[in-house]
Amino acid sequence: MFENKEDALKRLLETIDKDIIRDNVVLAISKRGIYYAREIGLNMGFLEGDFLFIEKIKSPINKNTPLAVVSETRDYVVIDEFVKSFEINDDFLFNEIERVYEEKIIQDIYQLRAGEGIISIKDRNVLLVDEGADTGLTLMCAIKSCISQKAAAINVAMPVIAKETAEMIQKLADNTFFVKEVEDFVSIDFYFKENE
Repeated sequence: MFENKEDALKRLLETIDKDIIRDNVVLAISKRGIYYAREIGLNMGFLEGDFLFIEKIKSPINKNTPLAVVSETRDYVVIDEFVKSFEINDDFLFNEIERVYEEKIIQDIYQLRAGEGIISIKDRNVLLVDEGADTGLTLMCAIKSCISQKAAAINVAMPVIAKETAEMIQKLADNTFFVKEVEDFVSIDFYFKENE
């Protein structure tokens, strides 16, 4: 259990191998990850960082269930089991992916970056940062985006992650830095005594 996000950051910084991530571009992959990405960048002396916009595609049957996620690089990851169980057809799914991209991601890019795309990560080492991960859906989409943008190496850092997700991400990323890998993951907030 972490006291608060400052405690989680301190412990995460102790976990990160500074030599491995010395020349990385730091990318926050959620709003909760911005604090950690910024502080890691400041503590490690990085000059470059950005935010990779990623949005969930929700089921029309159960609005709390994500079917997929899409990133600003137009990469997406679909949870096939949910799509099949809700009997969602491909036309609906891909129309929703396009709608969310156009209505949410493009709007965020214009609001927060004046229409500019993400900084170039081609042939660069990238450190993906978030506060935590349960299913890893957003994280997998971020990794897929980095691969499609031809990043040289993909590293991941976060305070808390579900153990099963950590094992999957460790196979996909070059290096991972996790403070806690939790067997029966509840929710990110559960692992913080103080929440804001």
